[in-house]
Amino acid sequence: MASPSVALRCLGPALEIAQAVTEAGGEELRNCYQCGTCTAVCPWGNLKAFSPRTFVEMARLGLEGFEEDAWTCVNCKTCWDRCPQQINIPLIFQSVRSILREWNAQPSTMNAPLGSLRSEGNPWGEKKSARETWARSAEVQGVTPATEHLLFTCCTNDYEARSRRDARAVVDVLRSAAVDFGYLGNAQRCCGDLALTVGDGAVFEKLQGANVEQIEKAGVASLLAVSPHCLHSFKNRYVYPGGEAPAVRHVTEIYAEHLAKGSLRPTRTIERRVTYHDPCYLGRYNDIYDAPRDVLRALPGLELVEMPHHRETSLCCGGGGGGIWIDTPKGKRLSDIRVLEALGVEATVIAAACPYCVQMLESSIVSMDLEDKLRVMTVSELLAEALSEAEA
Repeated sequence: MASPSVALRCLGPALEIAQAVTEAGGEELRNCYQCGTCTAVCPWGNLKAFSPRTFVEMARLGLEGFEEDAWTCVNCKTCWDRCPQQINIPLIFQSVRSILREWNAQPSTMNAPLGSLRSEGNPWGEKKSARETWARSAEVQGVTPATEHLLFTCCTNDYEARSRRDARAVVDVLRSAAVDFGYLGNAQRCCGDLALTVGDGAVFEKLQGANVEQIEKAGVASLLAVSPHCLHSFKNRYVYPGGEAPAVRHVTEIYAEHLAKGSLRPTRTIERRVTYHDPCYLGRYNDIYDAPRDVLRALPGLELVEMPHHRETSLCCGGGGGGIWIDTPKGKRLSDIRVLEALGVEATVIAAACPYCVQMLESSIVSMDLEDKLRVMTVSELLAEALSEAEA
């Protein structure tokens, strides 16, 4: 039993922290009855001792040490889906993070990305004026009120060399299907997902306001997202005060539609054994499981195999919730487990549909020295290859 002095030290912070978390959006903290289901299903249990159950209880009681685990959650949603109380546990982590940020108690690796989001509208330290560089070279047109679809690329697609290849593949596929689309160019800003999930609501609000202003100015009724994080933000988080929200879809959904009606006809044989990695924000958060698989199954010669954890039970790559900004050592990354699962089903390619998943999985493949056995390609890249002319 704790001594009176210890009990008093615990009681004081308990009320302060619980109230602060509630005000920050973690009202469900009090609904947890400590069954431990969240800890049992958390993917981190495969790699280290991390207990969402303990975190929730320590935050609720104000006990020292809860802040050490505040940045571990990667927002995969597995715990929320399985919680018998249907508690949004990722939101509790987000709420605690917003408080810790006020105390300047965040990982130092997040300082630069958040600073860049505030000043340049992207987390990669690049200038606003450089966003549309790849699009100009690909002759992507700007969006107008007459454009049918707004193509919204991830900051990673716009600024990072490897992910620019994915953006160009998206453009090639949409053109092959004769889809009418345009791009915001340098007026576009980050969707703000990672800022929000690491507790910087002010930056999220700023980015949301800038993007909504441009979307409403463009007057488009349909938005095609390349990143599941952008998809989730525009579809489920953004507020559109000036009018109706646009219809928001992931690019794999429109690919599947055009394949089904015959306006996309892949003819080039893709001789690869491929396994598809379900991104958390595409699958668990938005229930999009079939469209990417329908696309892959339509590619001539491609053999699609499933990893042990797929669809609703898919394992997170570790990039969400700010995880992409955390320096995690080799052998302790969730993406390492995913790479091993892909090798276990003898895949030669992991198909991805999220820029963060691409980065995390490729990093693990390189660190594990497996480049000669496994590679990562996006669904867009595989489809674009199957649509290209065969080599002579």
